[in-house]
Amino acid sequence: MIPIIYDSNEKAFISNGLGRLKDCLSAVVTEERNGIYEAELQYPTTGDNFDLIQPGRIVLLTHDDTGDTQPFDIVGASKPIDGVVTFHAVHVSYRLAGSTVYGSNINSLADAFSMFAGADPDPEFTFTADFTSSNYMASADGTPRTVRQFLGGIEGSVLDSYGGEYEWDRWNVILHQSRGQVRPLAIRYGVNMTAYQEDVDYQGSYTACVPFWTGTDTDGSEVKVIAGRVDSGAAGYAGRTECVPMDLTDKFETKPTTAQLQTEAASQMRNQQPYLPAQTIAVDFVRLQDMSEYEGLGELLTCRLCDTVTVYFPAYGTQGQFKIVKTVYDVLQERFQSMELGTLSTSLAEALGISETLDKTAGGGGGSFTPTTVTDSGTASSFSSGTTLHSLGVSKTMASGIWIIMASARYPSNSTGYRALQITADGTGQNVSLVQQPAGGTGNFDIFTAAIVEKTASWTLDLNGRQNSGSSMNVDWYVRAVKIGE
Repeated sequence: MIPIIYDSNEKAFISNGLGRLKDCLSAVVTEERNGIYEAELQYPTTGDNFDLIQPGRIVLLTHDDTGDTQPFDIVGASKPIDGVVTFHAVHVSYRLAGSTVYGSNINSLADAFSMFAGADPDPEFTFTADFTSSNYMASADGTPRTVRQFLGGIEGSVLDSYGGEYEWDRWNVILHQSRGQVRPLAIRYGVNMTAYQEDVDYQGSYTACVPFWTGTDTDGSEVKVIAGRVDSGAAGYAGRTECVPMDLTDKFETKPTTAQLQTEAASQMRNQQPYLPAQTIAVDFVRLQDMSEYEGLGELLTCRLCDTVTVYFPAYGTQGQFKIVKTVYDVLQERFQSMELGTLSTSLAEALGISETLDKTAGGGGGSFTPTTVTDSGTASSFSSGTTLHSLGVSKTMASGIWIIMASARYPSNSTGYRALQITADGTGQNVSLVQQPAGGTGNFDIFTAAIVEKTASWTLDLNGRQNSGSSMNVDWYVRAVKIGE
């Protein structure tokens, strides 16, 4: 895309504005999950429309491979002697750092968003969420703060109180319970992984806690509530049990009971999984979606911010799902320049670095390869509930080679229990990609999973499922397999 420059009060972005920046030398957008959203442009002083690029004006840029455009406020410029000026810009949502609001007794996400409508000056943004929550928001204590701080810049913010992942869409702030999709992309040693470095540190991990709360009682006196120990139920480092204090003062506006403290502590440990080690994994991989020979397979190979992909490194026993937590997008080349991933299972580790390589063959081995695609779908009739996974009735004979497998299953509506989907090879449990999720809601329940399988001879692709609560049902399944190498 060629960047477009606009006045600072532009809202529609349906014209060429003040002009297009056709002589732009580089334009890069960096976005982090619940973090920075900024851009950097380089432009020669001799370039067309250079005089239009001024701090305070807006530059319109793409930020991912969907072609979606977003406005960025130009906030600074660096002017070296060589005549190429670097401009720094931030997403218009940063304007929320210039709107101040205060309030108290905020006990739900809806209340928090309503409070923002009273900010000074009027932030002119809409605030929506795709989920509800009724937790107490500790940061709303009557102290004036900026809307941006309340959203996620301080302790006890919206993110601390209700969780979620932000999407900044022009003048719309959208809080998703989980932004992104579970993608079929798999990164595996010997296939499309070219480098791997893992560091693990068990210091700071724990398996149990003693929750407590400090505050004011109904009579105005200072009080401290201490509950009994809460165990995570997980095994600790070297089999040890390590118990730490857990301060839950910011989770309750008024004095809680010991039972409430224990319930909240159990929830915190379930979500944070503190018994797992601090972990960082650096991975380089071949971006198959950028290769001409994989044209038409974008939906299997693409990935964007907050999407989930699978990483395999059998030598170290690494097999898990990781979320993309940072992207750097080249606006002029219309492609991602780099990505970083973080594990879904370890809240202490969101530093799995991924960088793009220029190698244009799967596995980096040279030569060329034409992908093969196999798709199929069907219904597992009278699929009963049970405590173990069992076959959906899928048994497909596959040729030898390296395959990316994407599968989905649609379970009828049910508000209780768990649903699962699993890919296996030859019915042995090898190359398993298992996803298990709690059912919920009144609509059909879709579940997705993906795997990468490497076989030197023909093999059998199987799909297994599970519903542990409910009467017998019909389960629709779909599978797509793409052969990416011999």
